[in-house]
Amino acid sequence: MSEMRLFRYNRRISHTHMPNTQPIPASTEPPIVLMSWQAPSRPHVDHSRRWYTVSGTLLVIGAVYGILTGSWSLTIVLVLSGMMYFLLRNHVPPLKSISITDKGVLFEQRFVSWTDLAGFWILETPGYCELHIVPKKPRQPEMVILTGAMNLEQLRVTIAPHIPELLDKRESFLDALIRITKL
Repeated sequence: MSEMRLFRYNRRISHTHMPNTQPIPASTEPPIVLMSWQAPSRPHVDHSRRWYTVSGTLLVIGAVYGILTGSWSLTIVLVLSGMMYFLLRNHVPPLKSISITDKGVLFEQRFVSWTDLAGFWILETPGYCELHIVPKKPRQPEMVILTGAMNLEQLRVTIAPHIPELLDKRESFLDALIRITKL
């Protein structure tokens, strides 16, 4: 009985991952692609020897502090996170594809209609620019992709007739910390 309940729960979770995504509309006319490109969802950062030295030193200090205070769980988490980061250091984010159409956004074979989107905003940093597309439902994740060599003004002009640009949106503290520390 409990296995059946667990199976139904897992099936429900897998079907609710992106609840507003739909198949590409099967209307009489196919959607017109206004813009399309491929880019990674996050930038790949090459770390210097100094970065590894500083972060390794901080990890060792944290682990020693955990041992001295008897906080073994802190020590284990720090050592494991350091090992995982070392193992994944050469991972290059895969390319994702996005297409802006007249009916909505096609992101990695998932179509989201303009009516299901609240707006968009663009994060401009010294090294890259990210396009964030915000869904109307608050618990859904934003679609984030690097813009690459796209002209930002042309991108704004293409998307703005369909959804508003959210000028008050800013990068979260955690995202800024990750960007600054190059994690």
